[in-house]
Amino acid sequence: MNGTNSTVRTSNEAITKLQQKRNAVGRSTLLLVLGAFLLIIPPIGVGVILFICWRVQKLRAEMKDLYKDAFVREPLANNFDNVVYEPKEGFTKENIEAFRLCEMGNRWWSEDYIRATYKGVDFEIAEVNVREVYEHSDERTTSENYFQGRMMVFNFPNKLVNTVAVYSRKFKHRALNQKVAKDYKVELESMQFNKEFDVYSADQQDAFYLITPHFMERLLLLSGKYESIAMNVVGNRVFLGFNEPDGNVFDANIEVGKLDIDKEMAKVQGEIDDIKVLIAVVLNLK
Repeated sequence: MNGTNSTVRTSNEAITKLQQKRNAVGRSTLLLVLGAFLLIIPPIGVGVILFICWRVQKLRAEMKDLYKDAFVREPLANNFDNVVYEPKEGFTKENIEAFRLCEMGNRWWSEDYIRATYKGVDFEIAEVNVREVYEHSDERTTSENYFQGRMMVFNFPNKLVNTVAVYSRKFKHRALNQKVAKDYKVELESMQFNKEFDVYSADQQDAFYLITPHFMERLLLLSGKYESIAMNVVGNRVFLGFNEPDGNVFDANIEVGKLDIDKEMAKVQGEIDDIKVLIAVVLNLK
């Protein structure tokens, strides 16, 4: 009981500090506007603006950390077992390559690492961004997103399935070599599923056995929520990738003003419920 009270108290303290930081960002933004008027005195005006910009950036970074302490840690612990949450850690480059979900660009990063257990299924999740950065001869730099969203790993110690890859048609930067993939393309019984997804396996019977009508139905429902989906099943592990270009699902709302605690808690719980749905979907794999 004492540990629970301590957790709640820590959460409340983090919420209070987060609100204070949000208010400070609002004040600093106003100062930034006022500082613009000081540009008529260049040395002073530029110095003031640079300081305020640094201050706002620092406050926003602190808000991000406080948000995770206030709204993410406790709900994760309340919904899953054996929870490890490392907001500043993520999957390694070697991890992401091994998942065989997307092409590997020349830039990548990952954060918001979660490891936990739900209904006997061990899983790992992290935010992942993979992109290709192009440097042009005229010193311009442009970039193309290969993947932006969540990657997940599910372990099934009592299952062993053969390799099957599934991509929604909108998933552009696939890990599969497209020339080789043509030889492993599988058409399933559902015309609607074949219209939305591409399935690949060295043995068609493996794909028919693994992807049941119920699983296809669940995956079609998920395709309406996410921009694009990739799945790779290898041995007793299932790798999932969901492109979510709107940003980190466990990030802070950095708008100024009064913090809507109920809204933020509902948002995080909604994301946790989505993870449970995904596990339920994966459990339907044979």
